[in-house]
Amino acid sequence: MAPIDDAKQCLSGISRVDLRGIEPSSKEWEEARAVVAASMEALGAVLVVQDALSPDLRQALFGHAMPELFALPLNVKQSLVSGHINGYVGPRPSAPSYESVRAWETTNGGAVRNVGDVLWPHDGNNPAFCDTVSAFATNMLGLQRKVGTMVLESLGVGQGSLGSHLDSLNYSVRLSHYGVSEAGDAMLMKSHRDPTVLSVVVQHDVEGLEVQAQDGSWLAVAPQPDTVAVIAGELLAVVTNGRVPACVHRVRAPSRRERLSAQFVSVPKDGFTVQPLDELVDADHPPRYNPCDFDGYVQFRYAGEGRKLSDPLEAFCGVAKGP
Repeated sequence: MAPIDDAKQCLSGISRVDLRGIEPSSKEWEEARAVVAASMEALGAVLVVQDALSPDLRQALFGHAMPELFALPLNVKQSLVSGHINGYVGPRPSAPSYESVRAWETTNGGAVRNVGDVLWPHDGNNPAFCDTVSAFATNMLGLQRKVGTMVLESLGVGQGSLGSHLDSLNYSVRLSHYGVSEAGDAMLMKSHRDPTVLSVVVQHDVEGLEVQAQDGSWLAVAPQPDTVAVIAGELLAVVTNGRVPACVHRVRAPSRRERLSAQFVSVPKDGFTVQPLDELVDADHPPRYNPCDFDGYVQFRYAGEGRKLSDPLEAFCGVAKGP
C-alpha cells in the first residue's frame, strides 16, 4: 500500500500513512518512511493506517475486556501492585474522571495472566481477558517496531545500533477509562509528555486525544477504526539526541460520553540506561542529553523535584542542566 501524501492528510493536520503490507527495503517502505519521519520530527506523532487490530479483536478489547475490567470494585482494582506508572492509577485532582491499569511485559503472556490472577482469583483468572490483552500486545508489537525502525533509519542509524536499541525495550499495555464529565467540554487529561520511547494509542469511538502543533495550536485526532496514533515519548527524544521531540498531548471531553483507549508502550528494560545513539552525535549535533536512568527519572518526575517543573527531562539529564 502507498503512503498517504501531504495532499491527503487527515483533517487533524497530522500526517497519516498506510503501513499495511509494506516490507523493508521496498520503494513503498522508503516512501512511507519519509512521511513517518517528517511527521515525527515535526510533531513527535504520526497517524498509521493498520490491520493489526482486527474488528473482532477491537470488539473483544473494547466491548468485553475493558468494560469488565473497569466495572470491578475499586478495592479490587487497587489490589494491583502500583507504582508511579504501573498497576492501577485512580482518579486524582488533575484528572478526576480518569483511571487506568497498566499490565507490564505484555508480550510475555504469563505476565498478563498475573494480572488476571489478582483481579479475578475466583473466576478462573478470566482467561478471555488475558487472551485479549495478550493478542492486542502481540499485534501492536510489530507495528510499533516498524514505526520505530523507520524513524531511526531515516536519521541514519545503522542496523547494528537499531537492533540493539529495539532489543533493549520492554513493552506494556495501559488500558484507560474516562468517566462521563458533567462539565461538558472538560479537560480530562492536562497537556503532558509521556516518559516512554513510543506509545501506540488506540481510541474507541469517542474523540478526545489532541496533539500540540509547533505553533502551539491543538490538533484533534479522530477515533478512526483502522487508524492509530503513534506518539514519541521523552526517552525517544534522548535516543535521537533531540531530533524527534516528545509529543505534547492532552485529552478533552467535547461530548458527555464515556471514553476508552488502549496504549501499547515501550520503555527500557530493567538495568538499561538510555542515551543518544552514537550515529546521532557529531560536531553538528552535540550531545543534548546525559545518560538517563529510567527508574531514577520516573522517581524524579513523579515523586521528586520534577513534579514542579515544566521540562523535568531537561532538568534530570539535559547536558546544560544535568545532575
